[in-house]
Amino acid sequence: MRSLFITGTDTDAGKTVVTAGIVSGFVNSGINTVPAKPVQTGCVNDIAEDLEFSLRTASLSFPDSVLQKLCPLRFAPVCSPHLAAELADTSISLSGMVSGLHDLQSGFDCVVAEGAGGILVPLGNGKTMLDLMVELGWPVVLVSSNKLGTINHTLLSLSALRNAGLEVAGVIVNHTTPPSSLISSSNIKAIREYGGVKILGKIPFSSDSFPHRSFVSICEKLKGILSDELPGN
Repeated sequence: MRSLFITGTDTDAGKTVVTAGIVSGFVNSGINTVPAKPVQTGCVNDIAEDLEFSLRTASLSFPDSVLQKLCPLRFAPVCSPHLAAELADTSISLSGMVSGLHDLQSGFDCVVAEGAGGILVPLGNGKTMLDLMVELGWPVVLVSSNKLGTINHTLLSLSALRNAGLEVAGVIVNHTTPPSSLISSSNIKAIREYGGVKILGKIPFSSDSFPHRSFVSICEKLKGILSDELPGN
């Protein structure tokens, strides 16, 4: 089974919820899956909260030595990775990130890696999150926050991913706020039509519980996309 990269149209689009839901869904169906967060900013006491959320949601636990591999780059400032690295007087190695994720891939059926911010977030040395995705070559799920303006953001993001030669597994539409029924349904229709992309699923707005049920069909679709088997085999 192939691994997967989760990116978003922007910060707070819902990448962490989607990563957690997919990992949990795969684990519950018997697939040896692990979440990864190659770089995390805004860490308090060196805790990578996005990674921890995914692990809790999937009821996974690992020793500290493995946790460090799941999120090797942790920075305290709440900012872009390139700036966080500058403030820490260090730099981010793209080859090191790729090597670390490939090492993880050798120990699990599937790695679900969550990016930081949007597609073109800088990593430093002229590299962006898109360069990481290209180097990995994993299928990409784009998370789109269903709100006013998301059509433009989503179509631009799809264009950037495709122009880089990446395989877009599909779009997951996430409701980060209570939706307007008119705008919400129109957004999804427009993204599907103008983006020529598969809508893998919709995540409802929820303030008090994790929407596990929403990921059942999403995970079933992704299993087929990520299967190592070639059509006809």
